Amino acid sequence: MKSLPFLSLSIFMLSMGGAFASGSHIYANTFTANNITAFQHSIMTTAMQTFEGTASAALAGRRILSPAPKSDSVNSADLYGRMPMYGRPHLYGEYGDDGTVQQTGRNGGDVDTDPRPVINSMWLNWQHFNDDVKFKGYDELDSDYDLIMFGLAGGEAQWGIGISEWGIFGGYVGGTQDNEFISIDENGGYIGLYSGYNIQNFNLSLAANAGALYNNAENEYGTDEFANMWAGAAINATYNIALDDTFTLQPGVYAGYTWIGSANYMSISGASVANQNFNTFEIAPSLRAIKHIGRGWFGYIGVKYAFMSGHGGTVVVDGMKYDELDTRDYAEYGIGIEKSIDRFNIALNLNRRDGGRSGWNGSVNLKYIF
Repeated sequence: MKSLPFLSLSIFMLSMGGAFASGSHIYANTFTANNITAFQHSIMTTAMQTFEGTASAALAGRRILSPAPKSDSVNSADLYGRMPMYGRPHLYGEYGDDGTVQQTGRNGGDVDTDPRPVINSMWLNWQHFNDDVKFKGYDELDSDYDLIMFGLAGGEAQWGIGISEWGIFGGYVGGTQDNEFISIDENGGYIGLYSGYNIQNFNLSLAANAGALYNNAENEYGTDEFANMWAGAAINATYNIALDDTFTLQPGVYAGYTWIGSANYMSISGASVANQNFNTFEIAPSLRAIKHIGRGWFGYIGVKYAFMSGHGGTVVVDGMKYDELDTRDYAEYGIGIEKSIDRFNIALNLNRRDGGRSGWNGSVNLKYIF
């Protein structure tokens, strides 16, 4: 008789575990929508930072200076942060200002009277992420995905006391999310517009984008197929504080909004799954320290904290409403190194996340300045 309570408890726990496993597939849309918020964070912050300029541009404060006098006695290394000129510089962003980036095609001090090119720069970025995604009151998932991005920038123009620039960007996103109950393959793409405004050491960026994600969610019953659409807008402000000619602090704040259209579909399990659309908000203060190491090499470390707030995500299965799954805020911090060679720039980054998303990510960024 003493064994009956234990036996009853064991049966109850097994039944709850089975119910938990069986119910995992109804949250597939919730899992993909929350992953889109992570995509958006990376897409928008990467696009804005890349359009804003390289580490060398941040160190120089993007100053608009008159051409340096033509003189054989001038040592370009002494002009660090004061931009030795090779014809007319770009008004916005990069121009190889540490004396180590020798831009070709013009003689020092010459003034280029040709019109500015329609395209100022182009770039390509690849990022890989491996995160453990944590939900309140639910098992975490392993999220493993890649972002491939490209961008074109142009339209430099004097606007008031500052300089403006436009840009377009887009790319591919793909990966998986899984735990012992469900495995989701995600593939999609996006396109966006960028606008930047710079006044000396202050930079303001605006961006908007839209995308689609196509999903296959494999569970114990089979595979459910559904899609998400999303659209978002973001703003980022940074300020460069030069501590000396080779070291700059760059505090900033990012704010973004994302709308995620959720799918309603008939599950392979036979259940009718209805999902409410998501509305997510994010504010992420940041701080980056940039150091000129020498001979065109730059290093930087950065940290940001993403405060997440969302509305929506209610799941209704066959008329029964299920609890929403909420994610938590997370911190992101990392290091990077960058090198400029002529008009070509390459940057490598390694980052860590902790909190609602925990894991590692890395990226390679290639940029060419016309």
